[in-house]
Amino acid sequence: MLKIARHVFLYVGIALTLMIALYSLRYLFGGAASVLALAETDAMLEYLSGQQSSFWHEFSVRQQPLYQSSEFAVVGHITAASVALIAGIIQFLPVVRQKAPLLHRASGYFYAFTATLGLGLGAYISFSLPMIGGTNTIISNIVGGILGISFVGIAFYHIWKKHYLQHGQWMLRSYAVLLAILTVYLLVAFFALLGVEAERGYALAHMLCFPINLALVELFIRKSASGKLVLAYE
Repeated sequence: MLKIARHVFLYVGIALTLMIALYSLRYLFGGAASVLALAETDAMLEYLSGQQSSFWHEFSVRQQPLYQSSEFAVVGHITAASVALIAGIIQFLPVVRQKAPLLHRASGYFYAFTATLGLGLGAYISFSLPMIGGTNTIISNIVGGILGISFVGIAFYHIWKKHYLQHGQWMLRSYAVLLAILTVYLLVAFFALLGVEAERGYALAHMLCFPINLALVELFIRKSASGKLVLAYE
């Protein structure tokens, strides 16, 4: 029963991650103007909270000129992070590791490059552009980016030393940082259900996403049977 629950959780998570990654890739084709599509989120917030909301419309209108002024960094950040999310799925699927080691290795290098680029540009954007939530959100995003890049570096140190278990654990930690975007969306929806004002919910989501993800991945690593990464390595 526990194994079934793990696999349900895994595949639901994969589906949500793919949805977010593919939706975010619109920036690759539409550039900074793609931020206007976020205004559609207002309808979801109104439905969940029962309150009139224009937060995402105002957010997208306010952010578009800022995004256009740093379009290369914004599009590069979102595209690289989205591609890394997809590459990460390939990394952690048991069938890929067991049946296609060359694909696993190649996707690992590709994941490392795109994750580092996406996280690095994300930290730069947080530092250079005004953000909702102010200093707390900026610090959270910069710290998250630094941690994610550090985790990738530690993971590659361990694979160089042939410490395969530790390599997998640190890759999981880096992916947990990337998955913060999914957690942000879920938290924004959760806070809307609680009736929290949209701007405050957005700021809280950015502050909480990294601690939640890192706590969950650490719990998973420590609770995995015999120290194994049971989803990816069993």
